[in-house]
Amino acid sequence: MIRRYRREIGLVSALFVGLLIFLLVVPRDESGGANRPTSHSSQDAGTMALYRWLGDLGYRVERLEYRDFTLDATSDLLFVLGPNEAFTPDQTAAVVKWVEAGGALILADERHLGASAPLFQAFGARLKPSSTTQVQIVQPVASVRQLEVRSSSVLEQLPAAAAILVESNAMPVLAGFVYGEGYVYLSSSTAPFSNAGLGQAGSAELVLHLVERVGPNGRILFDEYHHGFVREPSVGSLLTGSAWGWAVLYALLMTALYLVLSGRRFGRPIALREESARRSSAEYLESMASLLRRGRKSGYLLAHYRTNLKRRLARPYGINPNQDDAAFVAALAALRPIDAAALNSLLARMNRPEVSESELLRLIAEADRF
Repeated sequence: MIRRYRREIGLVSALFVGLLIFLLVVPRDESGGANRPTSHSSQDAGTMALYRWLGDLGYRVERLEYRDFTLDATSDLLFVLGPNEAFTPDQTAAVVKWVEAGGALILADERHLGASAPLFQAFGARLKPSSTTQVQIVQPVASVRQLEVRSSSVLEQLPAAAAILVESNAMPVLAGFVYGEGYVYLSSSTAPFSNAGLGQAGSAELVLHLVERVGPNGRILFDEYHHGFVREPSVGSLLTGSAWGWAVLYALLMTALYLVLSGRRFGRPIALREESARRSSAEYLESMASLLRRGRKSGYLLAHYRTNLKRRLARPYGINPNQDDAAFVAALAALRPIDAAALNSLLARMNRPEVSESELLRLIAEADRF
């Protein structure tokens, strides 16, 4: 019985092995998926609500994504919120130069060794691990009376001219300072900017206070480049970059394996009618005529018909058809009545290397009359 179902058992075993390989090989999203501070996310940690809210307030809100990471003078404010991809030295220098020229930067992250560390260091600051639950408003911030902030870090080091806006246990959580012609806000918490945090007490007022430096109809950028939005999504990236995509690939692979293993043949393949039908002589003649025409072989055809003419005339009388034309015509005229002058003229005209198609047809027709 086992032998009878050997193929089915092998197929099921292959499916289990394939599933095991799939679970081991498919990359897992260690960053929590879409639950990170990106304006594409509607989850608690995302910033889609902030992105849309600022747009509703009249600001020109855009995402810096799917292009080179460049900043220009037309941008007024840049949000860098909990990036996943590290800033390169060139990108860090570009942000610093842009702020010096008059841009405003809001940089927030909770990971002291996160991807934003080079940017914090470029502005003379760094993060320190620390649990933050209760905060105090140090500087008057609009109408903010109470603020709920949860963070795993605080600002350990700041420039001397920095103004601390929010602190926790005498450690800065949010600070701002002038840098060149621009301004920088540093925060050790992304909570006030998140979808969940924006609705908590004081968060919306705090954000409005921070973006006051941008005039009406100002241009605000959200850095999505460092959240991984570097290239436009393609079919290949969708299939290999998500769990359902890998599931589709696995299903296709298993389907192909099933078809290969379960395919059976009950005899020799039957030839198609087109393959078994013999080609006609007319098709052969047409193809040969086409080849000779393309090769301009009219002289070759003329020589062929000339040889056949002499053989046809010589056969009944036993004359050698390979003689020169004059001797051949004289020998033939001695045995049968024939227009020797016309035959000599025809043989001479058929001895040319190339003629037109119309001339070729006339000569062949004239030869057939002998």
